[in-house]
Amino acid sequence: MQSVYSWADFEKEAQNKSVLLYGTGAGIVDFCVKYEDRFPIAGVVDGSPDKQGWLLGDLSAGLYQTWLGELRVEAPDFLDVCFAADTVVLIASLNRADEIIDVLESKGYDKYFVISKFKDYRVEDIDFQTIITAGKSYAKQCIELPIEKKKIIFHSYQDYADHEKYISEALTGIRTDLDVVWLIGFPGAYLPDHVRGVLKGNWKKVIHEMETAAIWVSDLDLPEYLIKREGQTYIQTKHWASLTLKRFYFDTATFQKEPQLLSIWEREKKIIDYIVVGSEFDRESCRRGFQVDSFIMAGSPRTDAMFCEEKNKKRVYSHYHIDQGLHMLLYAPTYRFDKERGKSYEAPGDIGFAYAEVRAALEKRFGGKWVIALRLHPAVANALEGAELPEFVMDMSHYDDSEELVSAANITVSDFSSIMFEPAFVKKPVFLFAKDKESYIQNEYDLLIEYETLPFAIAQTSEQLCDNILSYDEEAYRKRVDEFLEQYGVHEDGRASERVAGFIAELIGEEKEENGNQGY
Repeated sequence: MQSVYSWADFEKEAQNKSVLLYGTGAGIVDFCVKYEDRFPIAGVVDGSPDKQGWLLGDLSAGLYQTWLGELRVEAPDFLDVCFAADTVVLIASLNRADEIIDVLESKGYDKYFVISKFKDYRVEDIDFQTIITAGKSYAKQCIELPIEKKKIIFHSYQDYADHEKYISEALTGIRTDLDVVWLIGFPGAYLPDHVRGVLKGNWKKVIHEMETAAIWVSDLDLPEYLIKREGQTYIQTKHWASLTLKRFYFDTATFQKEPQLLSIWEREKKIIDYIVVGSEFDRESCRRGFQVDSFIMAGSPRTDAMFCEEKNKKRVYSHYHIDQGLHMLLYAPTYRFDKERGKSYEAPGDIGFAYAEVRAALEKRFGGKWVIALRLHPAVANALEGAELPEFVMDMSHYDDSEELVSAANITVSDFSSIMFEPAFVKKPVFLFAKDKESYIQNEYDLLIEYETLPFAIAQTSEQLCDNILSYDEEAYRKRVDEFLEQYGVHEDGRASERVAGFIAELIGEEKEENGNQGY
């Protein structure tokens, strides 16, 4: 079939026929707005398994609560049950149109149109402020709806991970009557069966779900178009554990010079009801950093993973096909911020880790065979793409849950990431490799804890790191860690998630069961 270049040509061909939509991208919202329910729809097909089974309205804000939004996305074999002669296919895909045409022609479909090739098709460039304005308007409509007392929204930097994951699992373990909703980044994100996923990019559905939920649990700031009302509770978990190395938000010297961040956290401090903390040090740093003075003293929910080493090791090793007899070192550096470029970075050449020498030191000091896992900060998780790594080194930067990696590893090496503290909570060896120590401390973040007072051996070169591994003294290390944790009042016991879940269950009320919320 020859290319057709206007909606008018499509209308003419579609008379007295059914329309099948192939793809969920470019132009599908235009079709919905332009034609409403004028043409009978045979179905919606998409080649992505991640999108199959989703409603169109759940994938796109522009289709949410529309007639077309109620259609469910099918796999390409749906074409086999349609009558090609009576069907016009409208291809709503910007990058895969040629591939889709090949599929259609192989199945006898010769009447198809590519929306992005219509001469009267225009890509609407919607800026962020437009979404904010539309979102605020829609939120005003949604606050007229009743709050659903048993609906809880979880919102994490990653998808199903961090404190939110462990709180959610503990909560659904004691309450089976809740509507648990997770904001996720893409349709294929893993979620357990008892959890509903809502795409973060579908701002309209996000607003509807959040404005009707009784409880919000998040480790990030919330979208500014939300309107928090009486009867809703916002629990901020932050995205670190009971100790953090660096100052944050209102407690940093440069914060007042960053008007966008200042605006975000000025808004946040007005709506946060509680912050989950795990020590007096944590409480005080959050009081300064968030300027909030109401806390849930429970421990660090995500740190509960440290007390499930065997389960997490089996899961991680199975995922990466690692022999269960091998030992693993996890190298988890944080990102760097280039003030001139105004963005985070960590290029492969910046890693500077002597893999072979470190592995040799590990085998000499601890025995056995070792693999090395790399876990870059999520902000720079793609930095290792294309990098050549030794066969015993694995890039685990895209693994869903960093806590499972830390729990599975025998040893952790970091630099300035606060993840360093979590393996120490269960007395696992931690080494610091900070090749740019002076420049980081001077130019990046203000520190809450003096770097030299940390209970971990510090190296600035690979040679020093190997020496620290070879001279590791377990008894002396445990003593330093015990004294350090006692100094900062940290006493993790693997039950923090239970405590937060118990607190939330009490907020919800009804059908409350024994939940172990016994204080911390």
